[in-house]
Amino acid sequence: MEIRAIVPVFLFSLLAIAVAANASTAGPENSWVDATDDIIGGSSTLASFAANQTVSSSTTQDDAQTIIEVYTATWCETCVPAEEALDATIEGKTTQLVKYHRHLFETEDPFGNNNTEGRWLSRYGPSAAQAGFSARTPPTVVFGGERMHIGSHPEPGTTLEEEYSRSLEIESRPPISGHSEFTFTWEDGTFEWSWDWEEDTTACRSTCDQVTTDLFLMVIEDTAFFPEGSNGQEIYHRILRDVIPMENNSIEYSLPEAWDGDDLSILVVLDWREMPPSTTFFQSLPSVGLEFVVAILALTAMFNSKRLEKNAGFNNLR
Repeated sequence: MEIRAIVPVFLFSLLAIAVAANASTAGPENSWVDATDDIIGGSSTLASFAANQTVSSSTTQDDAQTIIEVYTATWCETCVPAEEALDATIEGKTTQLVKYHRHLFETEDPFGNNNTEGRWLSRYGPSAAQAGFSARTPPTVVFGGERMHIGSHPEPGTTLEEEYSRSLEIESRPPISGHSEFTFTWEDGTFEWSWDWEEDTTACRSTCDQVTTDLFLMVIEDTAFFPEGSNGQEIYHRILRDVIPMENNSIEYSLPEAWDGDDLSILVVLDWREMPPSTTFFQSLPSVGLEFVVAILALTAMFNSKRLEKNAGFNNLR
């Protein structure tokens, strides 16, 4: 049998096996979608402090807290039950809650800005669109920069609080050594810091050979009174007023004016990403078991036998 006759059969068999293997390993759908399209990574908070104080401190990765990011609007009535369920879920838990308010083309909500909208769109917009929603759909809740819940309707047979609880219970630790230290000083609009960290690729959720990190400064207003909001809330909490990337270990920054009161605080947010190693074509193929190898050999032998029978009949001069 000619080699060129075997090759198509082998490739066809291998393709069928790949499809079967992928189908057999597909798990049940979760109540969330992956928050970051084509990125294995997440987010956590390294530090939190009042913006009206002079602060000099340090913290380690072991002290990092889960960040929960919410996309909302003052006119969004369906956001109310979603945020109530979220409040019940995180009550008594150590988390950092951040609420993005819709800004682009917005006429009713005064709390967002281009920076907050830009971060949401760039980080979470692609996954929301891939899931069949608008990139800016209130309410959307993201746990740990990884698990995204869109809308206010839970899956049949469950509740929003149960779905949020499952997302919150998942431990999302970056593949960074626990003693990695963040040291900072905040005084009169000057923020200086050092981020001395050490990657731990053995803690990657998938095989990776590198970890990258980015830091962001977020300004939060704890409460704001806005009775003009048409969803009936009047008092809005944990409003993200601004977000900027942290680069060069020092920035001069002017805080936004508080809507009311003097309750601005600053969060330092860590985004991390696991970088997978380069793979060859054969490494990217799914692993196959012995039964699949046997199937390939049997299928190839069958085609080989048929071809031999055909050739034997054609060449028989009797």
